[in-house]
Amino acid sequence: MVKVKICGITNLEDALACSKEGADALGFIFSKKSPRYITEKEAAKIISGLDPYITKVGVFMDEEKEKVFETANMLSLDALQFHGKENQSYCLGFAPRFRVIKVFFPEDSPFASKISRYKINAAMFDVKYEQKAPGKNTLDKDMLKEISKLIKSGNRVVISGGLSVKNISQIAKLNPYAVDVSSGLEKFVGKKDMELVREFIKKVKNAHSR
Repeated sequence: MVKVKICGITNLEDALACSKEGADALGFIFSKKSPRYITEKEAAKIISGLDPYITKVGVFMDEEKEKVFETANMLSLDALQFHGKENQSYCLGFAPRFRVIKVFFPEDSPFASKISRYKINAAMFDVKYEQKAPGKNTLDKDMLKEISKLIKSGNRVVISGGLSVKNISQIAKLNPYAVDVSSGLEKFVGKKDMELVREFIKKVKNAHSR
């Protein structure tokens, strides 16, 4: 079954509600470039109240290794997600202590050869934040075709990029390892809409039950 990661968590209320609705993982963004940036102190308060079985993912972008290790160890993160220009050796440096997810973007295509050079636990596909615009924040059809081939060949793939209740059923049918969503389930930046969260997770979990 496709796993659901809800990213951009900024408060305990949302974290607990997302967990209750069936989210498999929660993402905490430690890049100041993001409007959903959270400090280690704020994240610690949220994580201390979480269900012990939910996966805690730290999201970083071109951060110094020492700082990532410091944050990850302090918060007992389960996985690290890298959104910048992190190379193979950088990512490898965090294994086996942490599970590593590397994000790839449209300009990284073709993907197969690049992914094979990274010793990572999963490859995520997204659109760069600065390139997102209204109506242009999702992965295009050609990219989804390439990603579908990666999934069928056994790669552990996470699909992101403008996901919402309107398009998730189509994405979930590709049967990726997981989907990653943030702004598509918000009332406003940093605050989740639980009706949307509930509907989104239901659609993901039901995609292959028919």
